[in-house]
Amino acid sequence: MIGMKIAYYPGCATHGLSKDVDIATKKVAEVLGVELVEVPDWNCCGGGFYDEYDEVGHVALNLRNLSQVEKMGLTKMVTPCSVCLHSHRLATYKYKEDKDIKRKTDKRLEGTSVKYEGKVDAEHIVWVLLRDVGLENIKKHVKKPLTALKVGTYYGCQMLRPEQIMGFEKAYNPSSLSELVAVTGATPVPFPAMTSCCGFPLVGSNPKGALKLAFNVLNSAKQSGADLVIHPCSLCHLQLDSLQLKVKAEFNIGWTMPAIYVTQLLGLSFGFSPEELGIGKLAIEVLRSKGVI
Repeated sequence: MIGMKIAYYPGCATHGLSKDVDIATKKVAEVLGVELVEVPDWNCCGGGFYDEYDEVGHVALNLRNLSQVEKMGLTKMVTPCSVCLHSHRLATYKYKEDKDIKRKTDKRLEGTSVKYEGKVDAEHIVWVLLRDVGLENIKKHVKKPLTALKVGTYYGCQMLRPEQIMGFEKAYNPSSLSELVAVTGATPVPFPAMTSCCGFPLVGSNPKGALKLAFNVLNSAKQSGADLVIHPCSLCHLQLDSLQLKVKAEFNIGWTMPAIYVTQLLGLSFGFSPEELGIGKLAIEVLRSKGVI
């Protein structure tokens, strides 16, 4: 057992429509000896929209969450959502590197309980699994190797870019998800669109465009021979999993490409059932056809 305690920021989607991401992440963390302590009274990060509407307000909003972690006495805040990750790291980068934004943010926070000292930043659960837990420790808990599966490794955009702010791996040549897939016994399948946007930001303003971007990702994985796709984001989960049948209808295709969260795949290899991990019907059909369940 690792015996590690980390502040946990689920984010709005993970607490809501992507609740299965939350369930699987907590189960996997518990098996690995990682205690996820939810940040008290956390607020929405505003990722993907608020930073353009009110840059200073966006920074202040994210610093509030991080200041809560500092009050907890912890030094790391982990999230399963790439958008939440990007939002917090973008905010701290601006606060530390842009003197004008720092001055305006400090002014905005006057009279509040927010006192951010710069000791905490956001981390992705994938980073924690690889760097802090380690592949060898993960491998010790694999009870059911997923050797029959070919898994497309979809990174999306916000866990990777901008590279100088994310900082964990190469923005256009990542390997983290392939390493995690391989440790489960499955075959990782990189594919051309694995670092492209899933289209979620367009859902409200251009739904057909959003479906086109989702189709591009899923079709790229299909053409590369994947049985299903894993991803690292609660909002990609909504786009690639929840809208799967809409994509199928819009483009008149006769196949599906199930998308599950990275900890759901790990959980399967740890011996959890698809139902325990909140895995959906389309993915269950693939798992059954491959003899995984």
